Amino acid sequence: MELRRIIIVTLVCMLVSVAILFFVHAGHAGTTLLVHAGAGIRPPLDELGERFEKKTGTRVDYSYKGSGCLLADICFSKMGDAYIPGELFYIEQAEKRGFVVDSRVVAQMSIVIIVQKGNPKKIRGLRDLTRRDVRFGMGDPEAVAVGRASSQALVKAGLLKEVEKNITMKALNVVELGIGVKLKHLDAAMVWDATAHLFKRDVEILALPEEWQVDSPIPVGVLTFSSHQREAGQFMEFLATEEAAKVFVKHGYGLPPKPDEKGT
Repeated sequence: MELRRIIIVTLVCMLVSVAILFFVHAGHAGTTLLVHAGAGIRPPLDELGERFEKKTGTRVDYSYKGSGCLLADICFSKMGDAYIPGELFYIEQAEKRGFVVDSRVVAQMSIVIIVQKGNPKKIRGLRDLTRRDVRFGMGDPEAVAVGRASSQALVKAGLLKEVEKNITMKALNVVELGIGVKLKHLDAAMVWDATAHLFKRDVEILALPEEWQVDSPIPVGVLTFSSHQREAGQFMEFLATEEAAKVFVKHGYGLPPKPDEKGT
């Protein structure tokens, strides 16, 4: 059943997106980059795409979905210029398939819990997500980076099996989880800190203990079948500039550690 679900998710992603990919890639005159990007990274990338176009004249069009859906798009269509998933796992999978020429990390996200405004269920941490009166949402671990990271945090806490019993939404898009809590369809959800930033007026945000925290670097990769590899490389380098870093921070993202801060 698990394999069947993965296959269905992949097919849905491909069928919904393939026509859009062809339209976007062929629909503009001049140099236009098609960038496959995780839906949770949209706010800073929209702004940075506009800034890049003003600086270089190269337009950036995004295809936003869950990171796993995007990888399925790339495998099926062999189209696009850059790939920006929400987790290193997906860029590594693309590299193993020979789809990536070059890549680098430009920002970072961390897992947090969001609950309804005022926290009516009095949720204080991961253990409260095991209560039977809690409607809990998380990303689908087979389709989106936030789902994989949430599962990793729950495994660290030794609570994955207990919490799974309360899941009422497995989302294919991290923003769906924020909306679910905002509209009170969910009592709690695990999302990126940057996604929580989008909903900060409508939800309460709970940090995880450091020992259970899961951080996810945001990589950018230039695709091998890009017809604009030079421009795609310029876009990747632009996302690693101090100007871009300020935009990421403004939207609630962290920055990758500097080489001398990485430790072993």
